[in-house]
Amino acid sequence: MKYSSMLAVLFSIFLASPVWAHGDASHVMGTVTALGDDYVVVTTPKGESLSLAFHPQITFQHLQQSGIQLEHARPQIGDRLVAEVSKKEVPANRDWVATEITFSTPKKKP
Repeated sequence: MKYSSMLAVLFSIFLASPVWAHGDASHVMGTVTALGDDYVVVTTPKGESLSLAFHPQITFQHLQQSGIQLEHARPQIGDRLVAEVSKKEVPANRDWVATEITFSTPKKKP
C-alpha cells in the first residue's frame, strides 16, 4: 500500500510537469455557472467566480464517459471544465481570454 501511494505521487508530479511548459498561458478549472455566445462563467474549487471570454480561434473538446472526445461541442451549465487562458486582449467585462476549453458532463446522481 505504501509503495503504491509513493508511486502515485511520483506519477502525478511527472504528469503535471507538461502543464508548466505552456509559456505565458494559465489554466482555470471549475464548474460552469453561466454562459453566453462569447463567454462562460466558471466557479473554481475555491469558490471564486471567473468570467472567461472566448478567443476567436478557441477550440472546445467534450470528454465523454466512454473516453471519446467530441469537438465542436459547447459546455453547458453544470459541466466541469479546464480552460487554457491568457490575460492578452481581455475585454473590459471579463477576467481572462480562453483559447482552449476541455469539459465533461458529470454523471447524474441516482
